[in-house]
Amino acid sequence: MYEIEIERIDHEGRGIGYINGKVTFVKNALLKEVVECEILEEKKNYNIAKIIHYKKISEKRVKPFCSYYEICGGCNLEHMPYDETIQYKEEKVKNILAKEKIDFPEIEIIENPSPTNYRNKLSLKIKNGKIGFFEENTHKLIEIKSCPLAKSCINHCLKNIKKLKIKNGKVTIRANYNEEVLLIIETEEKIHWNRDDFENIKIVGVILNNKIIYGNYYFYERMNGFLFKVSYDAFFQVNPYVTNKMFSKILENIENTNTVLDLYSGVGTLGLLVSSKANKVYSIEIVKNAVLDNLENKKINQKDNIYPILGDTEKTLPKIKDSFDTIIIDPPRKGIDKKTRNILLNRKAKKLIYISCNPLTLARDLKELKNCYKLEKFYILDMFSYTYHVECVCVLKAINPYK
Repeated sequence: MYEIEIERIDHEGRGIGYINGKVTFVKNALLKEVVECEILEEKKNYNIAKIIHYKKISEKRVKPFCSYYEICGGCNLEHMPYDETIQYKEEKVKNILAKEKIDFPEIEIIENPSPTNYRNKLSLKIKNGKIGFFEENTHKLIEIKSCPLAKSCINHCLKNIKKLKIKNGKVTIRANYNEEVLLIIETEEKIHWNRDDFENIKIVGVILNNKIIYGNYYFYERMNGFLFKVSYDAFFQVNPYVTNKMFSKILENIENTNTVLDLYSGVGTLGLLVSSKANKVYSIEIVKNAVLDNLENKKINQKDNIYPILGDTEKTLPKIKDSFDTIIIDPPRKGIDKKTRNILLNRKAKKLIYISCNPLTLARDLKELKNCYKLEKFYILDMFSYTYHVECVCVLKAINPYK
């Protein structure tokens, strides 16, 4: 047993203290708390420890609202008041930017109007008939009956998943604005599907191992006055409340323009959003169903100036010969690949709007882009409340734009 004082909080929401001079990461610890802990893992340069007893408790500590919080690996910040989680995320982003020596403007914070019951997607493991999440950094399954971050219709559906009689596999529950549900199942077993087992749940489709066994493989999502077809395997933001706010901010920063390039475009949400201010929008996406959704979405919303393209961004982008006034980038957590970064530097647009769910890769990319672009606006959005994850939107303008 070791006693340590928490001196700071890391990028994953863990407390940091020292045992015999070695950095030690402690989950569920707050700044200036003194804890007795047990070392779970001892690495060459750091320890990972578990709290056994609190000797000095922060006055800012609150009781987590989820009964699984202490053992589930899904959330990280429920022991903080909501306003403290926002402050933590702001400081985290500022520290990451400062470490990369990136000059940034005053940051605007956009909070989540619904910090619980906001998630429209929940991905769960099934092991030995139990359904839940893995305990952090383990393959030990924590069985859950509900998740307070998920929409109520998802939790209602979750209560009936055991009726499928799956022993081992995965299940993802997705829901839309109308509380309609897509059920996506992965298992090598034969399942017991009976629509009557999910009474009073608006299930519009069940997909088993990428094949439809009931209904459709998609639903429709409504946002900012647009209707979007969303396939079961297509990306869509998990928080509709903050996404609405994000869309408004992006639209504020788009002037009437000639050509917009939408990279990592998903089902085409951002391309559709800005299409009324552009003569032409190119959208590049690697997931086939998402591109097919985009093609339908442009018809549904009566937009004929959008050109969805199926392909890997780094391979497809060089084939487009048009010049771009504005480029919108919403990459996965790994950020922009090096080849695409080079293309963005060589084929400079007047404006870049970069949406990121990972401030570490965002800072890496901004470090290179700052040679040609000035960071003019920076937004932090609480897309993933009570987790250490944070969404950022950056608006950059070319230093010497091509004419």
